[in-house]
Amino acid sequence: MNRLAIVIAAALWAASTAQAGRPLQAEDAGVLESGACEVEGATQHLREPGTASLAQNSLQLSCGVGLSSHLALAVSRARADGTSTDGLRFGGKSELWHGAGDAPAAFTLAWGLRSERAAGHWRHAANELNAVLSVPMDDLTGHLNLGHVRDVPSRVSTTTWALALEHAGFGSLAPMGELFGDDRGAPWWNLGVRWTAIPGRAFLDMSYGRQIVHDRPTLWTAGFRFAF
Repeated sequence: MNRLAIVIAAALWAASTAQAGRPLQAEDAGVLESGACEVEGATQHLREPGTASLAQNSLQLSCGVGLSSHLALAVSRARADGTSTDGLRFGGKSELWHGAGDAPAAFTLAWGLRSERAAGHWRHAANELNAVLSVPMDDLTGHLNLGHVRDVPSRVSTTTWALALEHAGFGSLAPMGELFGDDRGAPWWNLGVRWTAIPGRAFLDMSYGRQIVHDRPTLWTAGFRFAF
């Protein structure tokens, strides 16, 4: 797997911390109420012209545990260059502040511990921390992320960031867009849409984005979320 694929795969894991605002790579500040749960699944495909592509499928369960916090457990499988890597991730999110009013701004701290299995062996792969601010603005909500990812095997640290705008929706369709990236490469733009199949319960989504460099690697995703 080439270096770009490794970096972006790590960034996608970091961005998918519990309750990420799919199909955005940016996290939102929402936290599940105590006893509420969600199942979320996604497929993500990264393609860099002239090199191998990377595909990742993931499934995550998140549940509110009280104290303005929730926990999540996710499994994944990534494939590139004819080889596959299994992933296991335990993470969560805690609300540290929220404003006043019917639709208040909120600030949360998301975290994650990631392990991976390659060639039949499990190892501790990464530690992740992400500060998240969400600010409602009439029909729009802005999301600002600033994170840190520590790749354990290589001992390399990466600063991640994201800036996103999400529309409340036109009927059952909610469009959104973002810029995201890290301090080791060029940023990405990403456009997505979420369809509400059952209000408050079931959602489908998809997105498409490109990195802002001359060879223009692409990223597309599709997923679902079911709340219960």
